[in-house]
Amino acid sequence: MKTETTDIADNLKAATFTDFDTINDFIKKYPVEKCDYNICVIFSWELFSKLQYTFYLDRLILFNPSYVYFLSPIGEELSAKELFYIHSSFQKKYNDIELLGVSEKYVNNNPDLADFFDIKNDETLADYIYTAESLVNLSGKKLAKKKNLISQFTRLYPDFSVKPVHAADYGEIIDFCHYWKEEHDLAGTHEIESEKLDLELEAIKSALTHWDLLPCDGTKVYAAGKLCAFSIYSPQTVEMATVHFEKYDHKVKGAGQVINHETAKILIGNFQYINREQDMGSPGMRQAKRSYQPVRMLPFYRLKPR
Repeated sequence: MKTETTDIADNLKAATFTDFDTINDFIKKYPVEKCDYNICVIFSWELFSKLQYTFYLDRLILFNPSYVYFLSPIGEELSAKELFYIHSSFQKKYNDIELLGVSEKYVNNNPDLADFFDIKNDETLADYIYTAESLVNLSGKKLAKKKNLISQFTRLYPDFSVKPVHAADYGEIIDFCHYWKEEHDLAGTHEIESEKLDLELEAIKSALTHWDLLPCDGTKVYAAGKLCAFSIYSPQTVEMATVHFEKYDHKVKGAGQVINHETAKILIGNFQYINREQDMGSPGMRQAKRSYQPVRMLPFYRLKPR
């Protein structure tokens, strides 16, 4: 597993499902709270990112050739000088490569990092972290509207049902995603580029196709016998789960609040925290995620060499 070379990029290998156990075992050994390091994120987006990986000094390095960056190595902490060396090695082959995903703790604990890199906190890629308890209880005035919408939903649809997602649900969920996108297109309410939504749909397809391999679970909500919302999630760390995908029918009042609530009710049995990923710079997503009162944000640092 150990690779030592002056040209680290020459040892990159495409991350395919034949490499799943190798990468997953390492991520489980060195868990990271950022959603970018989640094994389900890595492999559900694999067709889009064309992710590659290598090992250097027993650290796992994940490289995205589509956007030309590599994530902060996974494993025992490296010095700022060692990170700079790795970046310099990549830079021989990829001139404009960035180093992403460096944690706030690492930045604070390594003040000499600024001697080697320009450091930028990209707020659009910060993860929103909530306590599972707060998403279940919805206590306080700021969350009262969420609780009220759930009550309205249950009154309108007293026979609503909640079911787990299975691989066999592929067709139903993908059809629902197409419906969701068409409704948003007609309403002209997309704040995220259509291309990105198409890529997200491909990622959902990949997750469902490899459902029995990935450590994903999911929840579906039915109102009046029809699917009105679903979510897909997985473990991030022993204390945290991450919600990767969540869609709901905007015509069904309260469906968005119900799928959030039902997901949290399931996750609270095993996790203290829920990561609801990033807002990607979308004002609508930012408002929605902030309205649930995150307990903290996970910063996302981008590093470029000085």
